[in-house]
Amino acid sequence: MAETRDIGVLGGGVAGLALSALLAARGHHVTVYELGRAGGKLRRIQVGGLTFDTGPSLFTFPEVWQTYLARLHEADPLALTPLPGGFGVHHTPFGALPLPVPPDHLLYAEWQRYVEAAAPLRPHLTALLTTPPRLRDPVFRTASHSLFRVTAPHLSAQQWLRSRSLPARLLHALSTHALNAGLAPQDAPALYALIPALVGHDVFRPTAGMGALLDHLVAFGRARGVCLREDTPVARVRKQAVTLGGGETAHHDLLISAMDPARLAVLRGEKMRSPVARRTVGGLAVYAALPAPAPWPATSVVPPSNFGAFRRAVRAGALPPDTLSLIHADGPRLAILLTVPAMGEDLTPEHPWVQAQLARVERTLGSPGVLKTVLDMRALSPAHYALGGHPGGALYGAALAPWRGGPLHPQPYRLKDRLWQVGTGVHPGGGLPAVLGGVLMVDRLLQERGI
Repeated sequence: MAETRDIGVLGGGVAGLALSALLAARGHHVTVYELGRAGGKLRRIQVGGLTFDTGPSLFTFPEVWQTYLARLHEADPLALTPLPGGFGVHHTPFGALPLPVPPDHLLYAEWQRYVEAAAPLRPHLTALLTTPPRLRDPVFRTASHSLFRVTAPHLSAQQWLRSRSLPARLLHALSTHALNAGLAPQDAPALYALIPALVGHDVFRPTAGMGALLDHLVAFGRARGVCLREDTPVARVRKQAVTLGGGETAHHDLLISAMDPARLAVLRGEKMRSPVARRTVGGLAVYAALPAPAPWPATSVVPPSNFGAFRRAVRAGALPPDTLSLIHADGPRLAILLTVPAMGEDLTPEHPWVQAQLARVERTLGSPGVLKTVLDMRALSPAHYALGGHPGGALYGAALAPWRGGPLHPQPYRLKDRLWQVGTGVHPGGGLPAVLGGVLMVDRLLQERGI
């Protein structure tokens, strides 16, 4: 039986909540400190009398979630339902294309060729996403070998996709998914070129909305005795002592940071460089309540017309000529996420560039003037995301070279013997699979040390 520890978890986002429940299940006394309300980027907001879930909008690779539940000995409470249209219609400069490509589409044969190229990785994907990256581990070694067999010798998503000699429309649509790593296809790991093939039609949302995930993670922790301290900012971290905003100091046997590493460094009295060129992208999320259901599919994607121009602008910290826009329509609820440089700007829907991008979305989807009918609107800007995360509001933290991204990351989960890290800041890549996969990795490493 492992010795019972008093553990402090810094940050009550998905990673902090998920890991705290696992630790408490083993008998540890766990306290979670959260700057605001629990959830991190995943929260509920009210706009025009309607409830919106912020943060992650898609639930992919549910096997990772099932692996987490199995370790916690819980049944699945989410009731995941397929999202109509999968990844949605991608409106490329070469024409619209739904992903996955349907069998009656003229590009279906090319899509199938692409899917078959990625197929050898599919049986190993869960292991790759949930196993600590150590070559001495035979499970990880087998999974990573499978990844290399599919992607070698190409490091980036762009290199791999171009090697497949795909039609321009399919190439452009697939390139969009490199931004699941927060990077342009020229910089993202090759794995992100494979995501549409590996996910296929398995794109889900909980029946009760993405906020249901937050509800259940909080409930899992509380049922096991986790003390969740919301609206409790951490002002300083010294060894295992946590000084809170009100001056209170709490001492723990072990600290686990679910914060971005840049923010943790500041709390520890260190300096961390974070030049613009080394950040992933930021985002501006616009939530609108309409008087009637939006005349658009459940998911639409309007990618940059030129990824080269997009990359140059983002690296320079400038607003690109046009950007990636993700559009989710659910009855009268409309959510639009615009990709922006991580400069921490307090962009608003009234900003001329934002107005131009929203007008582009309306034109592309064939319904100009839809946004003029909104009953209420609220925006979460890069400045909002910067409050509790990486400088500038970088959604996936610092940018890494392609060979260091994704599940092959040689990241420092253990900074010191009694200070660990978890979350997308140390397990790069977007979405719930990366967050939950990193949680499972850290949990396993802690268990190996008797914690």
